[in-house]
Amino acid sequence: MKQDKVDLHIHTSASDGTWTAEEVVEKIIRSDIKIFSITDHNSVENVEKVKILAEEAGLTFIPGVEIDTTYDGGNYHILGYGIDIYNEELLKLISANTEIMEMKDEESIEFLERKGLNVSLADYKNYENDNTRGGWKALNYLIDKKICRNTKEFFPLFDGWGNPFNKTEFPSPKEVIEVIKKAGGIAILAHPGAPFYRLDYDVIVPAMVKEGVMGIECYHLENNSQVTQFCLDFCKKNNLYITGGSDCHGTFFAHRCLGKPSITYENIVLDL
Repeated sequence: MKQDKVDLHIHTSASDGTWTAEEVVEKIIRSDIKIFSITDHNSVENVEKVKILAEEAGLTFIPGVEIDTTYDGGNYHILGYGIDIYNEELLKLISANTEIMEMKDEESIEFLERKGLNVSLADYKNYENDNTRGGWKALNYLIDKKICRNTKEFFPLFDGWGNPFNKTEFPSPKEVIEVIKKAGGIAILAHPGAPFYRLDYDVIVPAMVKEGVMGIECYHLENNSQVTQFCLDFCKKNNLYITGGSDCHGTFFAHRCLGKPSITYENIVLDL
């Protein structure tokens, strides 16, 4: 089991990934990954289906979710592993987060309409998003309207208004972590080296531990070697869980591939 390949950060079409539950499990098998988790943004829609498919394939599956939180004016992500996906408080929290983001998407379209671009809130509300394209409704709407082509071109559209994600007030880390724990889960700070995080890794890691996170996603494509080593040392010193994953979104982010970075069971510390 020590050398079994692990990927604990994967997204499906239930959030901003392109693969269905069936496609994810098929790709997991082809990648020879034995232990994995689905961690969709503010959604557990595909967890039960993936769990059944994983059991049929003889794989070890950990129910997961990735929840948005706001800390010190910035947007951060907290992973929840081993959660009860039917926990009422958890479902209420992620549903509220989804509504918050949908409202902010509408506000962002209104901003672009006022800016004079060829969009309208009425048109946007009638737009039917195809979840298997990955991304989110506002992004895909603007791509189809030929306003932008990808995420890199999406965010600069809001110069003078602000990043829609950072303008959104999600629940505090303490609240998110408490809900994850009540759902029987383990709360982990996701990708501390992410460039969109407002605070640097050496500040946000100890800060989130004080907020109550139980571990750190030490292995991630956006964690460079310095970030990874800092997080590993911090976790070992403070007896915290150690996780990692590809943050694969199917074909939405081509550079995020299943099994990269390469992680085996002996690299992580997590109650399975």
